[in-house]
Amino acid sequence: MSAGRTLNVAVTGHRLNQLPETERPRIQSEIVRALAAAEEAARSATGATARCALYSAIAEGADRYAADAALARGWRLITPLPFSVERYADDFPEQASKDHYQRLLWASRRVSPAPEELVASVGGGGAAPYAAVGRMLIEKADLLLCVWNGLPPKGPGGTSEVAALMLEKGGLVLWIPAQGGETKLVGPAPLPRGGTFRRKLHEALAASFARAPRPPEMRIA
Repeated sequence: MSAGRTLNVAVTGHRLNQLPETERPRIQSEIVRALAAAEEAARSATGATARCALYSAIAEGADRYAADAALARGWRLITPLPFSVERYADDFPEQASKDHYQRLLWASRRVSPAPEELVASVGGGGAAPYAAVGRMLIEKADLLLCVWNGLPPKGPGGTSEVAALMLEKGGLVLWIPAQGGETKLVGPAPLPRGGTFRRKLHEALAASFARAPRPPEMRIA
């Protein structure tokens, strides 16, 4: 890969209560396929083996599916959080979930709770910390894995909003439908400039995933 270049992938998606149990194995398999395809696309774009990092807030569901899969591939895990490590643990009442959370924290290269000033700047009341961490996830990302049910945002920080923000900053989105269906590649409009890393990444990913326009429900709350 070119000097200093890392493929940065982020993940956003629903928690387990919004992922149908029958669809979870497919979602996990598609995440594994997406990470492998992203790694190969980065190699194709640069002509060298990719260094890869995943940004995940490690909530139950899509976040952890992606974190586990990335670690299994030898990727670095970067973990922005909406709250302090201790406060965020309260989001996961089951002991098995807390244990999984701790394992991922230990495996992470960097854990960064959302700064108070960022939380204050995004607004959104009680949802502000989640909106803030959504912005942290995509700040450096080239590609976003989005496990989404296709519904419009219910408020700031939701899955569809994070994807919309990613597209507006010129990043790429791989949409894995939570309710079934093929994974789709959604690009920004306009696409990244020809010859750039992100444009080459888009072209390489388009060989593995069907391209789709941005759905109207994928919008900012």
